[in-house]
Amino acid sequence: MTGKIMIRFIFVSLPLIILFLIAIAFGALNNQVIAVDFILAKQQVSVATVGAIFLALGFIIGLFSMLAAQFGLRRENRQLKKQLVSDKSQA
Repeated sequence: MTGKIMIRFIFVSLPLIILFLIAIAFGALNNQVIAVDFILAKQQVSVATVGAIFLALGFIIGLFSMLAAQFGLRRENRQLKKQLVSDKSQA
């Protein structure tokens, strides 16, 4: 069981930690301010903040698309299990 946990750590947690460290370095080196023009207002925001916002939006969109696919596969799995049970009961 500990082997599976270690593999999960290596393939999930370690890349996230590395990405977080790269993001911190990016934020520390990019302190320039840019003008972001919204529909109703104009805001002065740092490049690192804009990058962090779009990174978070991309993560959330990816998470939702992954969850939608996961729920679809689970629904299909339930239907196939019901079909298998009904086929076994008829045989």
